[in-house]
Amino acid sequence: MMKRHSLIITAAALAAAMVLGTGCAKKPAVETSETVTSQASAEEKETTKAPETTAKAPETTEQAAEAKEVYHMLQGTVTKVTEDGSVFTLQADDGRDYDINQSDIRDVEVEIGEDVQIAIAYIGEPLGKLEDVTLVVALPEQEEWSILTEKGTTTANAMSSFTMKTDDGQELSFLKDNCPIEEGALAGDSGDKVTVTYVNSQGVNYPVEIKGTK
Repeated sequence: MMKRHSLIITAAALAAAMVLGTGCAKKPAVETSETVTSQASAEEKETTKAPETTAKAPETTEQAAEAKEVYHMLQGTVTKVTEDGSVFTLQADDGRDYDINQSDIRDVEVEIGEDVQIAIAYIGEPLGKLEDVTLVVALPEQEEWSILTEKGTTTANAMSSFTMKTDDGQELSFLKDNCPIEEGALAGDSGDKVTVTYVNSQGVNYPVEIKGTK
């Protein structure tokens, strides 16, 4: 009887060992399935996010197109002047020749003569026909030009000049050059809120256009 009882215990132990072994063997299969599912989900998320970044590019392009500049500098060398000096030919940096009537320029701050390099600030589309733009001021040529815009309040307004304090605290003075001025923009001796687009030549600020600011 003792011997038979020992055999029964041994058989039971072997059966238990087989069950435990089978359970351990299944675990890697479950983990592998979860890992594959997790990796697939991560890849789907990355694929979904990618278009969000590229979708913003067209908005930036549209905004750049809307911010179209209308203020430019026409630069070049005077190659010919009529005998009475009323008309001159400008060989411009864009490779074209322009016959310009001095009376069409609102203010001429440079001596016009042959071989003289000049720059003309104008308002309008990049030049095609001179009739389509406003030629504001002719200035001596310089190496670099910046067309700037400032908003602020006038602190003085005289016959030939005016000053303003910009919104960021600068004090700027301008020489009046017969540029286009929006009606009412410089109505008082001071206190007018204005937006001034201008260029600087030899230390002097020349307005290209003056508008009122509400």
